[in-house]
Amino acid sequence: MALPLKLRRSRALPLLAVLSLSAAVPEIVAGQTAGAEEPDSLRLRLLERLERLARPTGADSALFVADSIREEELRTGNANLDRSDSVAAVLLALPGFSVTTYEAELASFDAISRRFLLERGEGSSGVRLTRGDINVQADTTIEYDEGQSLVSARGNPSLTNSQGEPLEADALVYHVGDAYGSARGASTEYREGGTTWAVQGDMPFATADSLFLTAGHFTSCELDKPHYHFAMGDMKIVNESVLVGRDVRLYFEDVPVMRLPFIVQSLAEGRQSGILTPRFSVNDVIRGSSGYKRRISNLGFYWAINDYLDATTAVDWFSDNFVSLSGSAQYNLAKKFLSGSLTARRYWGVDGSTKLAFDTRHDWEVDERTQIRMAGSFASDTDFVRQNSFDPTEVTQSIDSQGGVSRRFDWGSLALSANRRQYLSDDRTEWTLPTANLSLSTITLFPAPANRAGLFNNMTWSGSASFSRATTSRPQPEIFDIRSASNDRLNAGIRHSLSLGNLSIRQNVDLNEELTLDVPEAYLLLGDSADTNELVVGVPARSIADATLSWTTGIDFQQQLVGSTTITPSVRFSGNLQRSDTSTLAQSFVAAPVRTSFGANLKTDIYGFGPGFGEFEMIRHKFSPSFEYEWSPGAQPSQLQRDVFGARALQPKNVISLTVNQTWEAKPREVESDVDVGLAEEDTTGATAEVEGVPGPDDPAAGDTAVSEERMEPPVQEAEPVSDALTAGADSDGPRRIQRTTPVNLLSLRTSVVRYDFVVADSQGAFLDGFETTRLNNQISSDFLRGLTVSVEHDLFEDLPTGRRFAPHLSQMNFGFGMGSGSSLFRWLTRALGGGDGTSADDEPATLSPFDDATTNDESSIIPQTAPRGFATENRAGGQNIGGAGGGRAAGGGWRVQLSYSLQRPRAGGEDGGGFGRNTGQMVSSDFTMKPTDMWDLSWRTSYDVSRNAFNDHIIRLTRDLHRWQAHFDFLKTATGNWSFRFEVALLDNRDLKFDYEQRNPEAGSGRTRSFR
Repeated sequence: MALPLKLRRSRALPLLAVLSLSAAVPEIVAGQTAGAEEPDSLRLRLLERLERLARPTGADSALFVADSIREEELRTGNANLDRSDSVAAVLLALPGFSVTTYEAELASFDAISRRFLLERGEGSSGVRLTRGDINVQADTTIEYDEGQSLVSARGNPSLTNSQGEPLEADALVYHVGDAYGSARGASTEYREGGTTWAVQGDMPFATADSLFLTAGHFTSCELDKPHYHFAMGDMKIVNESVLVGRDVRLYFEDVPVMRLPFIVQSLAEGRQSGILTPRFSVNDVIRGSSGYKRRISNLGFYWAINDYLDATTAVDWFSDNFVSLSGSAQYNLAKKFLSGSLTARRYWGVDGSTKLAFDTRHDWEVDERTQIRMAGSFASDTDFVRQNSFDPTEVTQSIDSQGGVSRRFDWGSLALSANRRQYLSDDRTEWTLPTANLSLSTITLFPAPANRAGLFNNMTWSGSASFSRATTSRPQPEIFDIRSASNDRLNAGIRHSLSLGNLSIRQNVDLNEELTLDVPEAYLLLGDSADTNELVVGVPARSIADATLSWTTGIDFQQQLVGSTTITPSVRFSGNLQRSDTSTLAQSFVAAPVRTSFGANLKTDIYGFGPGFGEFEMIRHKFSPSFEYEWSPGAQPSQLQRDVFGARALQPKNVISLTVNQTWEAKPREVESDVDVGLAEEDTTGATAEVEGVPGPDDPAAGDTAVSEERMEPPVQEAEPVSDALTAGADSDGPRRIQRTTPVNLLSLRTSVVRYDFVVADSQGAFLDGFETTRLNNQISSDFLRGLTVSVEHDLFEDLPTGRRFAPHLSQMNFGFGMGSGSSLFRWLTRALGGGDGTSADDEPATLSPFDDATTNDESSIIPQTAPRGFATENRAGGQNIGGAGGGRAAGGGWRVQLSYSLQRPRAGGEDGGGFGRNTGQMVSSDFTMKPTDMWDLSWRTSYDVSRNAFNDHIIRLTRDLHRWQAHFDFLKTATGNWSFRFEVALLDNRDLKFDYEQRNPEAGSGRTRSFR
């Protein structure tokens, strides 16, 4: 006969108490049968014993009423006594014993069937049962069958274990011993990368590492009513491994939009080997016109070889154009500080031709002193790149490769490097191989303490050497032209300096040689007057060289005068040797006479102050001129030297040079902080006045503009202890601590050097002929107008048959300017026009780089793009994993524009010295990004040829944020005429799940070009 048990106790009952109860019940039943006790007396003792069994977990299980531990606590006043149950501790140490705890308002136990029934009472929040790492909670009831190890729960039950996410259901049954169960109306979550997927459905069977669902659906939308979900007939999820489903339907709200026969999704973290997801658009399957060329790419396999190495291979098919095979490998040995990649692509054209392109990157830090870097790109046919590339930046940039090794020694450093540049515009190739630079560490001679140093103590010596060889290869026309001939250039130099205080001695030796390659013999004999038929490329030819060897020894002494004004007198001795294969007099080196020159250099800074405006308290103008004078007596050359070097190169020199730099700085108005400076800082008022740019009453330098530079510089921030008296008076009406401000560079103007030779002017008899500087360059920049860069170059003189005429001509200009909604100028204009206080602290939106997400198998480019350092995730089997786009969404209204303008204007373009002639080249480039609303992003990058009145290229991207989805409208046009349009809607949590439409037209490949006006 089973004895029902009902207790009202919201305490935890250990399984050990259940075992004790099952052992005591038979004795009570036996006593009742023998009739030794009255039934009522037996019932009272039974209830009393059950009350003792209901004590809290951890209490002494001995059957006596008195609590000895509690009595000891009351007697000694010690509430930290050990309350553990020694008997329970011994039993739990034995195999086969475990603790099961419960929390419920009502609990029933059937001693015969050994079943617990936990029920929710009035005012209770629910019931809970815990056994090992299994935790079951429910709003209504939990039944635990110990004999079968089954837990049944109803009323929104949830199950949690240490191996997965919580499982919620309408009803569930779980086998505690074998860790499997089933549920109706179950819902759980699993994580893939940075994405959380919510899964719901009926779960006929589930284990700790896998589960099966029927009539289930899942979504990554975290809203209570998700925007989208996938519904499946059957689904299996293997924890941290894979998700497999069949009869898959995609719903937006409750509208079905797509159906798939099956879906397979990897859930494993990190890189996994597998088949790549092919890339194709709708019109590649359903062609809208018979002339459209289909394209399918990314047909391949990704192989995660190990934790340090992976590889990818893929096929790209372009109808009536080519088939390509791409292969790439990446490695990353973090412990060895070694990483790199190699990507190659082979093309087979429909005409039977083959092309090759590759890109590679390698980086190795051998040790803390040695580094090896290499990055290379190559294309075997530049015409193929121009005709088939849909990347506007690829067809306008050169194909660059560079590499080198650097090593630091105790005595100096050595760097060896090489680079190659392949131009797509004219098929020119430039090599620099090798480039070597050696720098010796500065050596201090005769070191001694400053207080005991003599005249020759603490001298310093430093030295360096360099060597480079550059080769330029150009396609040779049928008729030889010296201006397009290939050439080699060799440059080498050695220099050293010895310094003793303000005195320095410098010496350098430089060798420059230029070698013109494959010059026909007829041109060497007749020059430009040779018959063009005699200059056909391929006839007997040889290389000609011109070389110059020069040396200089100089002595300088720098003396400071007042403030920042310095004067540096100097004396120099120089000489050079020349040889030329085209000169009959200088087939070997001919030395010029040694020249001696004397000179001096004067530098100073002149300041002027003016009133401020707006948020600026004061404006400072810094004028920094530099004057240099050089005089050299005439040489006494021989006739050979006069014939080789010319009379002008050997005549006396009397040269003056002028360089001017100007800066306008503004000091922001100082604001008072909330800290009371108190009486402890009364003595700093003079220092404060200096910081404000106003000399104190006792300042001896008042009126000295050279010294006042310090007043505009930010003071050195020193950590000063703040006393309690200072901080305590923060809320008082006393003086406040002034916050230090940093000057803002409003405008900087740098002008190139202007040199004038009085000797040449006298010898020519004209004042203008004395100017050695024929081009003047001015550079303008500003910190206030962030992104402003202006470079203007003028051709100062025009050479006429009657002589030189001063006619400044704008020959070159480069202009760049960037401004955005968060720039200081825009905020200042907004405040000045009354549109707000202009104090928004929002940063300017980062300049977007449309289509910078090119991958190894990206079909827009011809030269494969190597992924950045580290392992790429976009080619991982199962698709690209991207974190959710719901967080960190920027507010609408942000914008930024970057403009650049370049002008090339030879003087021959306008006979009147002004205007724009036919030879003028003008180019305007812009990069515009805008976020009109929270959900829209717009990017537009383009260049406009003003001379041709036509756009060269476009990159336009319009992006719409659809919460967990994203829509792109992309348009690309290259300078060669190729263009493409793409519309794509992709799931952010799995980029391989997408819908896209792409229309492309390889204008360059068909021999046609199109201009957008």
